[in-house]
Amino acid sequence: MDQLEDRSGVVALGVGAGSGGDTAGLFHTSEVRWFARGSIPSDVQAWFTGGRTVGSVEERLDTYQLHGLDDIGVKRRYGTTLEVKVRRTLGSSLSLGGGLDGRVEEWSRWEPGEGDGIWQLSGTPWVDVRKVIFTRSFMPADREVILPSIHTNRLFAGCDIEIAEVSVGGVDTWSLALEAFGPTTGRQHALVSSWRTLLAHTPWVEDLGFVFDRACGYPEWLRFVTLGQLEADR
Repeated sequence: MDQLEDRSGVVALGVGAGSGGDTAGLFHTSEVRWFARGSIPSDVQAWFTGGRTVGSVEERLDTYQLHGLDDIGVKRRYGTTLEVKVRRTLGSSLSLGGGLDGRVEEWSRWEPGEGDGIWQLSGTPWVDVRKVIFTRSFMPADREVILPSIHTNRLFAGCDIEIAEVSVGGVDTWSLALEAFGPTTGRQHALVSSWRTLLAHTPWVEDLGFVFDRACGYPEWLRFVTLGQLEADR
């Protein structure tokens, strides 16, 4: 990849298919994600993006519902498109080395109709979450690939690896995440092989995992950050 692709104007919907994989409008992923307070360290950003020469970048504002449930994420992508994610299982622990340990979360994502009522919890607040997301995509064939921002073909397993600046209510945080897609049987392998391929292409010598506060999904992290901010304001 010669330069960062700007995905800021694209809403990632897509339609996939495949054995054990996605169906129209419903997407399944295997994810492991870590969060830390503060901004992305400059050396981490430079390492991951090759000095902003590889991968893609996307800036967007998502609005999340603060319902207090760790296994359901409800948001409006770009503040408009309603999107619901449900954590189906919390799997076994995955260790990538260097202190990066976390349990693999199996998520399903879809866009319900506005009249479904599934997301309408009376009196539940919403919070704006500003993101700058740097992404690199890999396939299990031990190579980095340039995938379109809308992954329309999920017949084969692959994995997006991202680092992201995540600002919540004026609190700066950041994350590292691996999100594998495609058929169920290939996603666990895609997580591990993609991380190994990233390190082979872009070596990193420090123990990255020890900088993070916790391994969790967005719903849990937002609950953690917003509750901590409320307590600090008292």
